[in-house]
Amino acid sequence: MDLYKVPKTETEVRILLDDGRTIDGSIFTSVTGPHGGPETILERLTDASEEFVPLACGADRLLLNKSGIILLQCPLDALASADLGQGAKEVPVRISLAGGTSLVGRLAIRMPPERARVLDYLNSAPRFVPLLGEQQITLVQKHFIVTVRSAEEG
Repeated sequence: MDLYKVPKTETEVRILLDDGRTIDGSIFTSVTGPHGGPETILERLTDASEEFVPLACGADRLLLNKSGIILLQCPLDALASADLGQGAKEVPVRISLAGGTSLVGRLAIRMPPERARVLDYLNSAPRFVPLLGEQQITLVQKHFIVTVRSAEEG
């Protein structure tokens, strides 16, 4: 019955799981999120009331446990309504993950000046940290981060 269906948006993603598998599929998010606009993938992943997220892989549908997600890559516009870069200090970093994966990108730190260090940001950030790239955003689960260092040249 369509009366009980919740309107959803589908976004193409690539997910790296803790068992080493990579899954290409689509995440479903609500057309109305907590901030009044559409729900973002970041909001979906950091929602503490849900431990599983629905994923479509072609004709297959599955529920994916968030704790097994190392990272999720999505297009830049998938988080546009989250205003990640607006008024934020962007810090280039290299992140090393459990299992040896290394990522380079920018953290968009929006914190009071006295707490605007990368350390402060990571300690106060939710479960998944957005890493801004040129073509995509990578949402990295903090639990799998081993090291973070500056990616500035010089």
